[in-house]
Formats: sequence, C-alpha cells, structure tokens
Amino acid sequence: MSEQTTYTEPTYGNWRRPRTAGIGRLGGLETWAMIAGLLVLVFVFRLAGPLPGFALFAAEVIALVLFTQRDAHGQSRISRLVARLAHRRAVRGRRNLYRSGPVGLVPGGTARLPGLLAKSALHQFQDSFDRGFALLFMPDTNHATVVIECEPTGLALEDPQTIDAYVANWGGWLADLGKQPDVVACSVTVETAPDFGVRLRQSVDRHRHPDASAAVVEMMEEVKATFPQAAPVTRAYLAVTVTAWRQGAPRPRKVEDLGLDLGARLGKLTEHLEQCGAGDAHPVTAQGLCEIVRSAYDPVVAQHIAAAHAEEITPALSWDDVGPLAHDAGWEWYRHDSGLSKSWVMSVAPRGEVFSNVLEAVLAPSGDVDRKRVTMLYRPVPAARAMDVAEKDVTAAKNRAASTATVSFRAVDDYAKTIQTAKEVAKDAGMLNFGVVITATIRNPEDALAVSYGIEDLAAESQLTVRPAYGAQDTAFAAGLPLGLVLPDYVMVPAKIREAV
Repeated sequence: MSEQTTYTEPTYGNWRRPRTAGIGRLGGLETWAMIAGLLVLVFVFRLAGPLPGFALFAAEVIALVLFTQRDAHGQSRISRLVARLAHRRAVRGRRNLYRSGPVGLVPGGTARLPGLLAKSALHQFQDSFDRGFALLFMPDTNHATVVIECEPTGLALEDPQTIDAYVANWGGWLADLGKQPDVVACSVTVETAPDFGVRLRQSVDRHRHPDASAAVVEMMEEVKATFPQAAPVTRAYLAVTVTAWRQGAPRPRKVEDLGLDLGARLGKLTEHLEQCGAGDAHPVTAQGLCEIVRSAYDPVVAQHIAAAHAEEITPALSWDDVGPLAHDAGWEWYRHDSGLSKSWVMSVAPRGEVFSNVLEAVLAPSGDVDRKRVTMLYRPVPAARAMDVAEKDVTAAKNRAASTATVSFRAVDDYAKTIQTAKEVAKDAGMLNFGVVITATIRNPEDALAVSYGIEDLAAESQLTVRPAYGAQDTAFAAGLPLGLVLPDYVMVPAKIREAV
C-alpha cells in the first residue's frame, strides 16, 4: 500500500515597516530630537530661570505629543495637520484645478496629463520578438517604464499545489528584479470594468440569419441586453520601471538606448510570467497605453473605444490627448471628466500569517463600482545591498526591543521578523518594499458614500488597513495607473528621514 501524505496549505507573512532604532516607540530622529530638547531645557533652566524653563518644557511636551501620538494608520497629528494646511493652500491658489483642451490653459490646446505625469513622454520600440512596446519616459526622475498586459485564467480550477507553485515562482520573479541594477520599481494593476457588450451585440447582428425563427431571435436579443450587465471584464497589467542611470556611467542613457536595452530584455520578462499564473503576457503598445489612460480619466470614452475596435477601427489617440479636459482634486474625492474617483492607500499590511488568497475579496469585481483598480507597488532592494539592509534592521529592532524596562511583545515580534528576513536574504531571497493603492471610479455622485463603505469593507476582508489619500487624490489616482510612477522619488523629505520618524 502506498503511503498517503496530508497536504498542508502554506502561509505567508513576515513583512514589517522599516524603522530606525529609538527609545520605546520613538524612531531614531525623534529620539535624538528629544535628547537635544532636554539639553536645551537644562541650559534654559540654568541661564534664564525657572519660568522660561517651564514654558519651554510645556512647548516641548506639546511638540512631542504632536509628533509621536499616532492613529491606527501610523499618522501623527502634525503630519495630518501639515497635509490639511497644504491642501487648503492649494485650493486657495486654485492649484487643485486643471483645464486643458481648446478652451484650457495648456499650450497648444492639447489634453496633457496633469500633475506628476505632465512632463511624461511616450515612445514606441520593437523587442527581440518583433513586438511593439510602449516606453514611458519621466524626465524629472530619469525613469523609463514598460507595461506588460497579462491574461490570468484565474484559480478556480487549479489545485492547491499549482497555486503554491505560482506564488513561489512569482516570488522568484520579484527577487530577480533586485539582481538587475537598473530596476527601481515594479507594479501590478488589476482593473475590473464593465463589459459594454459592444462586440457581442455587433457579432450577433452580423451573424443573424434572415430565416431565423422568432424564438431564436428573441433569445439572442435577450442575451444582447443582459450579458453586459453581468459580465465585468478583469484586466491585469504589470509595469517595470528602470532608471536611465547606470553605475559608473558619466551621464544617463538616452531614450533610444533604453528602448534597445529593454527590447532585448522584454522576452525574458514575459516568458517567465506564465509560470506565475499570469497566462499570456505581452507588452502593451503605445496605442494600447493611450487607450488605457484615456479610459481611466474619462470612463465614458471606454465604450466608444470598444465600439471602434469592434468595427476594426483604431481610435486616433496620442499621448498629448489622453489627459482629462478638466479635473478638480478635492480633499477626499477626485473629479475628472465623466468620472468621480476615490483612492485609498495601504497603511498596515495584513497582520500575522495569511494564505495565498488573502487579496481575493478586494481584487474581485464589485457590482456597485463602475471601474476599480487595485495596484500593488514594489520597490526591490538591490541584491548587493539586501544583506546590509537586513543586518541593519536586525540591529535596530534589537536595540528597540531592549530600550525599555518592560517587555514589548510588539518589539520582540518585530525583532523575530528581522531575524527571519536576514536568514532568508542570506539564502538568496529578495527584499522588497511594497504598498497598495485602491481606486474606485463611479459616474453617479449619489453612490459615493455606499461605494466608499463597500471598498473599505472589501479591504478589511482582505486584512488590509487602508486610509483615503486625503489631500492627494489626484496623485494617488496617477499612482494607481499602470505607468510605473515611483512616488518616493517625488517627495522632498528623503526616505532615511521618513523611516527615522
């Protein structure tokens, strides 16, 4: 008799928020600021007397509370106050409004993309398999992005062992990005949108026989009317962003050089994606990327684009015409042409150990949302630096766990996670920074409250702690598109300082 083995579904986790060592819950920068404040306080007491000393002490206590008291999303009171003041200032200066097109303020009467994408340039190249692909270049950061469209078949008919293999291969694919020195970011966007049924209706009408019976005609007419309402379309895009700078190079590479380099590497990138459950993977052309972005900013246009393709007509679109004709970036919502969108960002990753289907709820189509995008953002740590980063994390977590007299189980658990990460990195595992952006787009403003509650419930079901991108809805909307925006490179405060607080 053969021995039967019991299958145990694997779990995943061990992620943590990077922080520098400090006293208790304080970060490194906060700890040094507190020490400096105490030293200044001692001198004030000795030189100016008790009254100014107590006044300074009260001011330092208030500042400490504003900087260190955080909400469930890890946001301090001062950070929330700064965001609110910055948005009010933008509203007073009317910088939250955008008008383009023939009656707008954009030179040439074009509909350029707003915000961080205003200076972006789109190019078309051929890869080694003679496939056309779009290359989006961002001159402000010297970043270039290629977009790959995937056609995942889903996991409904897959056995657990196959799903585990998909997850393992996907982890290996991401780890390989850290071994490519010019790769700075990667994003995966899963978009669910309504199927307008244009192709279906035209196909039915085109193949209708003149002598068809009345019953058959009635049945097909019912299919034409009901199918688009119950068949949302799910599309998946993968964007890989590289930097034009190479180590030792005196100047950044030109766009033409980037196109030749990425064209030679695209075959390898798309070849191994099938082993990750992505199905058929092929690069997106410049025309395809224009249609994706245009449909996102003006959802009504998506139906016309689908109708044009059904007639085998390619819509005339250029990168100068894919932006919105008007937008209004509010505190909580973002109005753009025919759409009204709200974006959420992940503040806390799923706690503890999770299974491979943890994001299934938030990725599934939502009936009350016209268009929904869930974008996972990855920034790989270069393989040459991964071990150094892991060791610094271990040291910082150890010092933080030993900085208080009472045992902090959260600090002890964080220290255990850094140890486990260092062990895995030593075995050639990759290290990544990651985040999630969720964008819901509707056309009827009356559905705003219900949609907002629905998305937050789906995120909670997927064990994601999310918060609305207050005051930055237009930026979060752009980050959720498959365009490879690397938001930390646009922030004035360096990453090391952000991790130290």
